[in-house]
Amino acid sequence: MKFDLVDLRIFIDAVDGGSLTAAARQNHVVVAAVSARLKRLEEAFDLELFERTGRGIKPTLAGEMLASHARKILDDARRIEADLDAFADGRTGRVRLLSNTNMLAEHLPQALGSFLAERPDISVNVEDKPSLEAVNMLKQGEADIAIVASSADLAGFECFRFVPDRLVVIAPKAFEMPSGPIAFSRILDFEMIGQQGNPALMQFLGRHANELGRRPHFRMLIGGFEATCRVVEQGAGISIVPESAATRYSKFMELQVLPIEDAWADRELYVCVRNALQLPGYAKMLLAHLKDYARSFDADC
Repeated sequence: MKFDLVDLRIFIDAVDGGSLTAAARQNHVVVAAVSARLKRLEEAFDLELFERTGRGIKPTLAGEMLASHARKILDDARRIEADLDAFADGRTGRVRLLSNTNMLAEHLPQALGSFLAERPDISVNVEDKPSLEAVNMLKQGEADIAIVASSADLAGFECFRFVPDRLVVIAPKAFEMPSGPIAFSRILDFEMIGQQGNPALMQFLGRHANELGRRPHFRMLIGGFEATCRVVEQGAGISIVPESAATRYSKFMELQVLPIEDAWADRELYVCVRNALQLPGYAKMLLAHLKDYARSFDADC
């Protein structure tokens, strides 16, 4: 059984128009071509699909059944064509975005939320990855856009400054802490509260501890920076969080906020792509939106 969409379209036009002439006119072909296509359909199914009358044609029961299915097939084909057209010109699609824990908690909810609200046909798949892993995944084509620290190897990428990613220590008000910046080696002497799920921040801190031949002692792993700050406020230990989170929560929690002495705690983040011109249209839109977000952040600061 072989037929194509043209056969089905002509068949439906013949049913709706009640004659071969109507179908021929609708499809800009001669009547003989319509007759040949309809005969081929009948031969393919070994069924009579039309009754020929002096006033034209009308579908048999088999023809009515075929017409019902053909309409659905043609509607589906039109939807597929529309969806693919939209995908091709960038109006719809799913962006693969990589970022670290801090950005996922502090900046991306606002940046991505406003972007998705403006473009309901675009989706974003976000993964929490350390900068080194994100760079490798971007290089292998496993992501469209990555937000990474300047310490990563950015050679070969197009990179645009995003926002600062400064880390600080938070401690309960009652803890006796050194004045001024505190070295990470000293931080590791304290019991700590960390983020559950081994996010990028935990991997980042673990790597720097390994370089010192140390391991952080995490008394508790919990989700979210607000929850972390609340646990610290109760005196359970200290933690390392983004400065933006520490500043926000210390306004209504009893916390000390201390700078970290190590250079890695004060980083610039960059939005990176392999080639901006080769991005799908929907990914180009997100890239432009992230650039606008960074410019507005700088203006607010």
